[in-house]
Amino acid sequence: MQNGSRQSRANKTAPEVHSTAHTTPSRLYRRLEEALNTGSEVWFRMPGTRLMGIPIYLDTEYVEVVDVDVAEGFEDEDLPEEPYQRTVWLVRLSEISAISYATDRWSKERFERLLNHHNDPEESEQQSREG
Repeated sequence: MQNGSRQSRANKTAPEVHSTAHTTPSRLYRRLEEALNTGSEVWFRMPGTRLMGIPIYLDTEYVEVVDVDVAEGFEDEDLPEEPYQRTVWLVRLSEISAISYATDRWSKERFERLLNHHNDPEESEQQSREG
C-alpha cells in the first residue's frame, strides 16, 4: 500500500495546493496560490535575506519555491561543466515580510504608448483608434 501511494505522488505533474476549509486564506496565501497556478516567479523579502523562485507547493504554513541559478562572471569558454544549479527553498509563510511579482510586461512601443497616454490622453486615444 505504501508503494502505491508513493507512486501516485511521484506521478503528479501539477503543483499541489493544500488549504484547510476552516480558515480564510490570507492575501499573501492567495497571491502565492496565483503564482503557483500560473508558474510565475516571485521575489521574497524576509528578515535578513531575500530570495526568488517559482512556487511548486503551498499549504497554510509553508511555500516551497524552486530557483534555477545560472553561473555568472564567466566568459563563454570558461563556463563550468555544470553552469546551472537548482535550489529548492521551503519557506515558512509567517517569516515572509513581503513578496513581489510581475503583473504585466510591455514592449518598448507599448510602454511609450502608455506614457504618451498618461501625458496626453486625447492624443493617445486618437492614435489608438487610428492604429
